[in-house]
Amino acid sequence: MDIVILGLLMVQDLTVYQLNQAFKSGIALIYSASYGSILSAIKKLLLSKEITFIELVENGRNKKIYHITEAGRAHFVKWMHADIDGNKLETMALCKVFFLGLIESESDKKKILENIISSIIQMEESLDQLSQYLSHLQLTDEEKKLHGYQFKTLDYGIRSHAMAREWAQQLLDELTI
Repeated sequence: MDIVILGLLMVQDLTVYQLNQAFKSGIALIYSASYGSILSAIKKLLLSKEITFIELVENGRNKKIYHITEAGRAHFVKWMHADIDGNKLETMALCKVFFLGLIESESDKKKILENIISSIIQMEESLDQLSQYLSHLQLTDEEKKLHGYQFKTLDYGIRSHAMAREWAQQLLDELTI
């Protein structure tokens, strides 16, 4: 959540309301957030001095406009280059692609995409190993009925990761043209 807010603030200074709207209209397909979770993340980012704010009075109301600091920018860029936790692979990979336009260097963009592809390949290998193991189990007819659809979800995971790898590879190939 913190990183997504930092990414949005890299683009422009925003109020909490505008951040909430940005989540609803843009990044919500890959990362959802409640108003409360946005406020909690803002509090954390303020404490770590990764964002600041200016307070204005507009139509008799106080309005806080949040701004990313150099520390926040450094944290965001470091995160963009960091390895992806396998448990959050899809969400983090999509967030990194969503914000890839904020990275100026083409070589850095390539490194980030290569890292995403590498993470996907690692997950594919794990899923393939699990599939191989499960395919050798001797199951009764009852167990096959029970676990059959669970195996189908594993198949979905294998296929979706293959598609994600191909998609990320296509993005990487577009950079090298």
